[in-house]
Amino acid sequence: MLSQTFHYSVASVVSAAIGLLSAVVFTRLLSPDEYGVYVVGLSTAGIVSALLFTWVRVAALRFQSEGGAVDVRKTIFLAYLISALAAPIALLVATLTTSVSLERNIAAIFFALGLGLFELGQELLKARLQSLAFMTASIIRACLAFTLCLAAALLGGGGLCQLAMVAITYFVTTTLFASTILRSPVAGPKISDLRTFASFGIPITLSGIVFAIHAALDRMLVFHFMGDHAAGQYGASADLVRQIILIPAVSIASATIPLAVRAYATGGDREARPHLEFSLEILLAAVLPAVVGVALTSSYIAGVILGIEFRETAAQIMPILAFAWLFQSFSQSYIHASFHLAKTPFMMTTQSIAMLVANLAVMPVLLARFGLVGAASSLVIVEAFGAAFGWFLTRKAFPLPFNAPHIMRIVAATAIMALVLTFLKPLLPIGVVSFAVLATTGCIVYALAAFAFDIAGLRQAVIAYGARRNLWPAAGQSNLEGHVLPSASVTAPSTGLSGISAREP
Repeated sequence: MLSQTFHYSVASVVSAAIGLLSAVVFTRLLSPDEYGVYVVGLSTAGIVSALLFTWVRVAALRFQSEGGAVDVRKTIFLAYLISALAAPIALLVATLTTSVSLERNIAAIFFALGLGLFELGQELLKARLQSLAFMTASIIRACLAFTLCLAAALLGGGGLCQLAMVAITYFVTTTLFASTILRSPVAGPKISDLRTFASFGIPITLSGIVFAIHAALDRMLVFHFMGDHAAGQYGASADLVRQIILIPAVSIASATIPLAVRAYATGGDREARPHLEFSLEILLAAVLPAVVGVALTSSYIAGVILGIEFRETAAQIMPILAFAWLFQSFSQSYIHASFHLAKTPFMMTTQSIAMLVANLAVMPVLLARFGLVGAASSLVIVEAFGAAFGWFLTRKAFPLPFNAPHIMRIVAATAIMALVLTFLKPLLPIGVVSFAVLATTGCIVYALAAFAFDIAGLRQAVIAYGARRNLWPAAGQSNLEGHVLPSASVTAPSTGLSGISAREP
């Protein structure tokens, strides 16, 4: 379990680091118009991939995970080929329903085919517990994509070339790991299994399509109303904020939901609720200061990471977008745990549909009136509505705990950090050194405040750790006139997360 978690974490961190490096490089090598071509193509490909291949991916993970004599790998790839045959129809629909040119839609469909194939191979590796191969494939693909895209950009290639290069890396990486994915012995394909895959995966596909459309809608509407230039500026800013904020959220969610399910299965509400309560505290303790930090230092982040033509827009909309990702993190990393525990995935679909409808109602109005600031603001409104509506739905699924005093401690610690950063900003010019000073100071101040407020049992954990290392006496122990008082147990809240509880040995 620990080794697999480590492999998946390394894959996520390395991919995110390369994504950040890509933002630094390609916002300098590409104009906003060319970057917009890439952003719009990526959004189109995401929708097409969800439409064609979601049912195959969820079936691969669900049925191959059974292990033992179950082997559906060849059947899964047969299902992929069947879905890929619908790609020309997807191309026709994309061309008729959008103002994007035919050649750009062809590149997006090619990208979707590669993305679907690569993700399918990754799902099979996860299902067979081949986490090392999963990590290696993820890192190789990310490095190869950066290398090819850099070469294309240096040779004068624009957004279309970027799409093509990334798509090629999906096919190449899947080919390199084909022998690992299809390691012998491999059972032959079974037509009868296709019906099982369809009955299981197609209902989930609806939720996947709705989510994909919602995730891409802001970029597509910006392109529709304002063109490639604005789409490139908006996409670069949104992706940068997402990488900064969603990395800790996704890492926490990867532990929260599986462990919550396990706790609920073994001990019911009595075991699951303390775990969920502490998981929310951990989630907000990591995400809220990141959101506020990004909002306060957006001009420094943009000045250091993004190219000149992207900085002004990023400084305006990044503080707004940060709060959209806060609400999205709350939904995906905490609210969705309720639907998993209650086994009510249709509620997740209901939440996604409601958010998509709200997005369609709000974003065109604010975008037309206020431009990119309106687009970012509408995303915050929709994500906040989605979180509130999702919380309402949890009352009918698995009611989630919310420890207000613990949350207020996080808010207080974040407020202290914000006050310090607000005081420092006028004293520091925009630059790498200034950003490093702000980031370091913010982290130190927040860590000290978190220790003082004992957020997530941090102070108790530090005291117990020092006692185990004989750095100071254990809590409740002192030498008075040669007598030793009985020691008091120091225990952090039970969480189910290894390495979090602080206990005396």
